[in-house]
Amino acid sequence: MAHAFFLGVDLDGAASDDSFGATLTILEKEKEQSDAQASFRLDHARRHRDVDSLDELADHVQGLIAERPYIGRTSLVVNRASADGEALVDALSDRGLDPVAATLTEGSGSVPGERDEVGVSLGTADAVRTLAELYRDRRFGIDDHSSEAASELARGVQRASEVLDEADGNQDTPEAAGSTLEALNNVDTTVASAALAAWVGTERSFDPSQHLKEDPHAGRDGSLGG
Repeated sequence: MAHAFFLGVDLDGAASDDSFGATLTILEKEKEQSDAQASFRLDHARRHRDVDSLDELADHVQGLIAERPYIGRTSLVVNRASADGEALVDALSDRGLDPVAATLTEGSGSVPGERDEVGVSLGTADAVRTLAELYRDRRFGIDDHSSEAASELARGVQRASEVLDEADGNQDTPEAAGSTLEALNNVDTTVASAALAAWVGTERSFDPSQHLKEDPHAGRDGSLGG
């Protein structure tokens, strides 16, 4: 059975003057047979509320994916929409990692990054839709996880799938369906980090060294404080 891991990282606003928050979500991608569709399951979800520095967070991510079973099988994606997100991408790159630098936007579609980087500008609603569609198709599981972040993710994905059901059911008024999907832009870091992991997971094969496609798909339209 082929399998790989995808780690999505999204940063919160500052928790205090001296610290900030971050959510790390790891999805495992599995494929039992060559002709079967790949499925995803939640492997790790943690919301860290009191991170003292970006270097501390980068060290934690580096140490996490050096553990078994992640080592050599994990692709990393970071939301760099904020200045701190950009700095985290740089910190991870300085440590020899190769993160996908994803800029989540309120628009739609996806645009590849510059040729000298692994990056993409991606509509938040498109990424969340990818995750919600996996959930609706029973190709994404969150079973056997009791962390706060996992519980928040389960609720968020359920809400996103309900938004998607409503939009898809409105076939006669596509304009209304489009406006309904705008709700998918308003998600917290637990859903955003998982959506990033899911989106990259659907774009990549099981080879973590593979880069994103030049024309990426945009959908049908250390220890840390915990």
